[in-house]
Amino acid sequence: MKPWGKLLVLTCWLGYGLTAARAQTLITSISTSTTDTADTISEGFTFENTRISLATFSTAISTYAATSLADAAFVRRNTGVGNANQSSLWYANGTAPDMLGTHATNYASLLLDNNISGGSDNTFANGTTAQDGNIERLDFVYSGGLVANSKLGFAVFERGAVSVHDAFKIAVITGWDSGTNQPTAYGNLVGQAQNWGPTNVAATFGYTLFRYNNGDNITVNTASTETGSQGLGGVYFTMADLGIAPGTTIYGYSLFGYDVSNGGSSANLLDWNNTTYYPSNTTNATGTGGIDLATINGVAFTAVPEPQVSALAGVGLMAGAALWQRRRRHRPY
Repeated sequence: MKPWGKLLVLTCWLGYGLTAARAQTLITSISTSTTDTADTISEGFTFENTRISLATFSTAISTYAATSLADAAFVRRNTGVGNANQSSLWYANGTAPDMLGTHATNYASLLLDNNISGGSDNTFANGTTAQDGNIERLDFVYSGGLVANSKLGFAVFERGAVSVHDAFKIAVITGWDSGTNQPTAYGNLVGQAQNWGPTNVAATFGYTLFRYNNGDNITVNTASTETGSQGLGGVYFTMADLGIAPGTTIYGYSLFGYDVSNGGSSANLLDWNNTTYYPSNTTNATGTGGIDLATINGVAFTAVPEPQVSALAGVGLMAGAALWQRRRRHRPY
């Protein structure tokens, strides 16, 4: 059995730091589904293709099942800032010297992979060093829309050291232009301050950083020797946390560096090239742009009564499996 192949439940604790004046919902555990396919070789590394997909997570109040996946992700870069074509990713280590999970060739598809064995590194940091992700905003989109209700919400998971998970901001997309593939309206901008939640020691794993300098094309790395060992943490946002009333049609959500502001109007979030609201000097420090996202993005979760969890989780996993199979058919290894 490969590393993490036996992983069924990963516990991760969340601290405080949400800047909105609403109570947090603390995640206490997650359940996963693990599948293996044949090893493949990409960029000189063997990828073991072990998929560890998130199915459910629990809080002190309820259990939440993955019920739907975003249609697409969009990576928004300010081409006039730093080295805008640079990307920084991480893959979990498998049996040395292999990588555990699946290899992605496109940044957006990586972020939507629902596989906890990879993700982005220093995502929102601006600069010219190998540690900077040079991204201003990430959009995770349901083009047909979702109707908000009191049981619906989104979660953000991050690779990090105990009690020093990185800050970020999040806002729900309330208007979407399918012609330009851009948001036209946002809900409230909500912040998760730095140094949230201790990570359970059992979740610790080794990882390797991969650096690229061709924008969202992540097929030829420029460096892949930096390694480390950390765990995963996560935080859950209900529609109430995000200021969205039941019955509102939403089109997904966006993630931002913690130093992004809306200047009192959500319309100011629309232009990621406007340095008044999207600072061009975001650092890779934990307080602003250093978040190391796991690839569990664009997943909508719904609170369900305990007896229904396994059934609804199965629906979510089947949808995820179908989406994954579709993406695999369109991406070479």
